[in-house]
Amino acid sequence: MKQISKRSVGCGLLMGLAILSAATVARAQTSTPKTFAPPAKTKWKPVGCRAVPATDPVLPAHNLWSNIHADTAASDGTSLAFTPMMHEDWTAETATYNPTGPVFDSQGNLYFSPFIPYENVVLISLNPTDGARRWAIAGKGAPPGGAAPMVLRDPNAPATEIIYLALYDRALAVRTDGTIVWDVPTGLTRGSAAAIEYLASGVNYLPAADAIVGLTGDGYIFLLDRETGARLLATPYQLPGQRSPVVPPSLPESLTTAADVLFRQFVNVPVKSLTRFTAILLGNDVEVANMFAVDPRTGRLWVAATAPDAEDGAADGRSSLGALYGLDAVSGASGYTITEACHRSFDGGSASTPTLDAEGTRIYLGDNFGKLLAIDSACQDVWEVDLGSQIFGSVAASADNHEVYASTQAGIFKVIDEGTQGRVAWTAQLDVYDLVGEQLNLNMNLVATGANGLAFQAGAGTLLNNVAIASTIGAGVLDRDKGTVRSFAPGGEETVAVMSTGPDGALYLGNSPVRRLFGQVLGVSPAPLRGGITKFAPERLDLLVRDAACAAQARAKNANKFKKTCPDALAADATQVQELIDQIQSAGPQAVAAGNIKATDWAKFEKKLTDAEAALAAGNIKKAGSKVGGICAKIK
Repeated sequence: MKQISKRSVGCGLLMGLAILSAATVARAQTSTPKTFAPPAKTKWKPVGCRAVPATDPVLPAHNLWSNIHADTAASDGTSLAFTPMMHEDWTAETATYNPTGPVFDSQGNLYFSPFIPYENVVLISLNPTDGARRWAIAGKGAPPGGAAPMVLRDPNAPATEIIYLALYDRALAVRTDGTIVWDVPTGLTRGSAAAIEYLASGVNYLPAADAIVGLTGDGYIFLLDRETGARLLATPYQLPGQRSPVVPPSLPESLTTAADVLFRQFVNVPVKSLTRFTAILLGNDVEVANMFAVDPRTGRLWVAATAPDAEDGAADGRSSLGALYGLDAVSGASGYTITEACHRSFDGGSASTPTLDAEGTRIYLGDNFGKLLAIDSACQDVWEVDLGSQIFGSVAASADNHEVYASTQAGIFKVIDEGTQGRVAWTAQLDVYDLVGEQLNLNMNLVATGANGLAFQAGAGTLLNNVAIASTIGAGVLDRDKGTVRSFAPGGEETVAVMSTGPDGALYLGNSPVRRLFGQVLGVSPAPLRGGITKFAPERLDLLVRDAACAAQARAKNANKFKKTCPDALAADATQVQELIDQIQSAGPQAVAAGNIKATDWAKFEKKLTDAEAALAAGNIKKAGSKVGGICAKIK
């Protein structure tokens, strides 16, 4: 396999490109995606006491990808199994640009907010079966959009859910049928600058205040009452930083202009806004570049932004340092205030989303120089690991085995948090294409954790001044134990969003070409550009049933072994085993209909699942694991 050098290459989102002439770039030949045999059972297993995630009547279960990075902690993970084999199924809403990707309700319906669309719409819902539009919420004026919605349970009607969306100057709560619960101003007012300057980084939930929290790119935080939308802060809180330094464009004007034309096919922005968009993605000339996390136990907000201006040695209206902020919402006689508990500054800023471990004892994020940082809840350094290239978006923190997964242009890394140090366990072997010419296998996005592997996006293409430009692209699943490819499916479009998965185990990716815009202009990425959402559907539903059953068996077996050592973990494991059983029960009839499982075998499996659920209800996780283990053993 041809590997990308681990030396510092900046971020894989274009701003590290030096001046290039299109005439010097040869048109790419197309590499062929490799054919992978049906994957064998993974040997990865949880070992020891897991980290126990927080529970709350409002927070969804961990089997739902309910926020941009999966949950309030930005873990980028799901308790379910990914489909072990997949194929490109449908692409919907192709006129939209989606740098944040969709979220899901318990029925699998999709919700997303397109980025500054030409259509006057801020929130769209799709049917997961065929991508058909279920409904849409109109904008008021020219809506920027682009922030991911969030799905929460309604504690007043536990079987129902509500979708929340925070724009810069407007926030909404909408039921799953499209009925608006509330639609309120945030307390912020858009000025005369271009729409791209008025973006919300995302929306999160703060259980202690029962509040919806919004964060904007220019560093404002607002709190809204979850039930009514009423403002809980007298005025939005302003982070103490300033914009990061301006990084001059390094691309030839002719190349930038041509790529801007392609960008504006999807995004309703003025000329030259692609350069501004990539700067925002990289944390250049902006205060906040990405999403934030909330610890549902303590109520602390964790925000990566710029440090206070003077901390870089010059009070000049620009912040050259990044900072991780721990912020608390404090209730008083006149309402809530936001107070800073601590912050940790570091060189070079950060475009990373802070990720919490399941118990809130660690915060993981990347700086702009390729370092993975582990910081404790008092903003004190614990350890750092140099990965050689800027981390994409956020890391994925598993509840098991102290595993942290970071994705960069140089590759995908599994890092073990050993307490006082981080250790790189492996670098993924992304050998997914039979390469032609000087092409390379390229990592294209961050990863997501599932019960049976890691979801990833990769491509084949070229390095332009050490920046990856894919000529062809696809998605797949990695083995968590070894970092090897379990399966790979060609198709789709580049995403700078996340590897979103629905409760069906399929991948639903927000199409947001950035590097491919330049690849098109340079002639190295010939496939037509696509906006919208692309679904990668299960290819072999019997293997999805098998993987979910094997994951449930391994988890139950480990939980039983350590049930006296960590009873809280036992309860969390029992919940996850039930979630995997639910996934099997949903996929099984579809596997029968597709001819992947015999009806007679499925009848036997249903009996085992019924027995497993009864065992769980009786507190016998060992027996439950044995019953689902019979399904794991039966399907090869």
